[in-house]
Amino acid sequence: MKIPPRIYLPLLLAAALGTAVGGLFLWQIHRSVATIEGSFKSGGNTSFLQKILPGSPRTTPTSTMQSQALMELRQGEIFELKGEWKRAEDKYAESVNSGGGTPALKKLASIQLQRREYEGASETIDKLKQENKDSDDVMLLEGILALRKNDISTAVSIFNRKADSPQSMYGLALTSIVKGEHDKAKEHLAKAGESADPAIRGIAAVILEAYNEFALFPEGRAEHLATLLARSLAQVNECEAALALTNPVVATEPRYRDAWIVKGFCEFTTERTRDALTSLEQAYSLDPEKPEIQYFLARTHAALGDPQNAVTFLQYSIINGFQPERDARELLADYALELGNTALALEQYKLIANGKDGDLDAYKRYIDLAVGTANHGLDALALAKEALLKYPDDAAALTMAAKAALAGGLPADAQKYIEAALKIDPKYKDAAAVQEAIKKAGAPVK
Repeated sequence: MKIPPRIYLPLLLAAALGTAVGGLFLWQIHRSVATIEGSFKSGGNTSFLQKILPGSPRTTPTSTMQSQALMELRQGEIFELKGEWKRAEDKYAESVNSGGGTPALKKLASIQLQRREYEGASETIDKLKQENKDSDDVMLLEGILALRKNDISTAVSIFNRKADSPQSMYGLALTSIVKGEHDKAKEHLAKAGESADPAIRGIAAVILEAYNEFALFPEGRAEHLATLLARSLAQVNECEAALALTNPVVATEPRYRDAWIVKGFCEFTTERTRDALTSLEQAYSLDPEKPEIQYFLARTHAALGDPQNAVTFLQYSIINGFQPERDARELLADYALELGNTALALEQYKLIANGKDGDLDAYKRYIDLAVGTANHGLDALALAKEALLKYPDDAAALTMAAKAALAGGLPADAQKYIEAALKIDPKYKDAAAVQEAIKKAGAPVK
């Protein structure tokens, strides 16, 4: 007996969407790290400071400035991963001002486009054009800006400047998708997939996969294709195009859960927070046990200043198996602390530390919080001892144990731990403060 598409297609969509949404930010960050680091290692183009600050002396950024710029850029990546786009934008701007060059300007333009700050994005793109007006990547950003402003004819004109470049092929594919010209879109994507640029190849492959998936279902309807494409566009950070596809779908099929999920996710990532809440609540009403819906409902409630509902929905998402679980637990700890629920935050940090992807940083967060909380010093010491079983010769682990022992009222034990830490690394940055605290507690340190 043949199973009709109306039964099995939504099931396949659901499985694919869960993986796609959960991995969106991680994919975006890994995509750019190689380019960023490569530019800094090669020295990059540093003349842009003179162009945007004409009164500045003509100096080449020092290695210290470049390190600062790279650090700020990476911090921006972390904020972007967490969905803190304003803070990410601020860090990218600081990286630009510290001599981050083209990589920092590209990230700044991208986040400005994501936040729909089109005037700022236009100014940043102009600075990139001063660096290299013939750059295919800058041309792509310029075309996407036009597309985001719904100026399709201008976008097509920009992409046709270098019609054979992979970036143009990708840009023309986007315009074709928005116009509903899917045969042209697939043709452009296939050419973009032949690019030597791994980022363009990866993006093209993601969107082509949506077409390939739809091809498995000859009886599939246009709404199914639109949702598959919207999901793939969300993966590659093209949420404006994704929303243009999902809005008509939910208007004609208001019970299409997966379209509501993509719509809510894209509204959240583009800071349409109230709209995101409406869309995700609609998805939740259709499937109250899907962890991805619960996770993004939590993020949305938090963005709207409601940490209590954020905590509730994150707990639901973890129970229902949200992945990566660590991300959900870290957020849950943050929201719990915002509510003053230290016990819940400590529980999350402990579970992370004892989990399969637990690391020394997870132990540190638990111990730092526990030693600053009344009557939790010995709990901190117990977990510090667990950390030492995994990291017996690590100065950081020994310093944490010393800190915990001191908080637990055991200065002599603290002294032993800190002496062992200093023996391994006499210059370990956190040891001096702990050593001084032990001395004040009455246990002389060698």
